[in-house]
Amino acid sequence: MAQSARTQAMTRRYGEAFVVARATNGIGKAIELIGIVLGASIVLASIVAINHPEKGLLQLGLVGIAFGVCIGVLFFLCGLIVAAQGQILKASLDSAVNSSPFLTDDERATVMSLPLAGTATDGPHALDGIQF
Repeated sequence: MAQSARTQAMTRRYGEAFVVARATNGIGKAIELIGIVLGASIVLASIVAINHPEKGLLQLGLVGIAFGVCIGVLFFLCGLIVAAQGQILKASLDSAVNSSPFLTDDERATVMSLPLAGTATDGPHALDGIQF
């Protein structure tokens, strides 16, 4: 069945918005990973400095460990916030798509990247037996 111009415009708009939401979520996950790697590298370098036979590196190593942990936690929390924004945007878009009078159920499922009715799923789910 051919889609109307209005339906095509809505599908394109929501599709682009979902791309932005997924990208925002991905950027947040990348920031989290960078934080973990950066913090762990600073902590590892500090541990190496502590174990170095030269005197005076113990204090530097301890400060480095504290700094590495702080940097790792800070980056991780920032990434968590960015990823949460992506998830919030996805949830908001799901609500908007679900309530759109211009889209059919199959078009809504396509826009939200959900399986179409009658297609195979990955098995039974916890909510399958509940009637709404």
